[in-house]
Amino acid sequence: MKTFLPILVAILSAALGIFFIYKGVDKHFLSPCKVYGPDSTLPQEYMNLMSALCGSGFTKIVGFLEVLAGVLLVFPRTRLLGVIVLLPVIITIFLLHAFVDNRPHELVETGIPLVIAVLIFTYHYKDWKGIIVKK
Repeated sequence: MKTFLPILVAILSAALGIFFIYKGVDKHFLSPCKVYGPDSTLPQEYMNLMSALCGSGFTKIVGFLEVLAGVLLVFPRTRLLGVIVLLPVIITIFLLHAFVDNRPHELVETGIPLVIAVLIFTYHYKDWKGIIVKK
């Protein structure tokens, strides 16, 4: 049982890292900014916000942070730093879908990486508790 948890965290970290490397590269090179048509079923507020974020270049910065965090997550030595960089990004994406987008499946799709990142962060509790707790 003692070897199961480190192996599980390594697999989840590698999977999350590869996923966010892909998503970050996708924001930069593979998918252009979306243009929503008048027949779109998405909420108007969501379309306006995404158009503004995409037009301002904010999504490029998020994509860079996703690639950086993904690369850091893949390697065990930098895994904690990777999850520390990635958690604010994932939380922001999750909250965006929770408050602006009204599609429940998006909460599931963004909630799964959030839960995995929190599990990885919690696994490394011994490493970061010294920063918070005075000795």
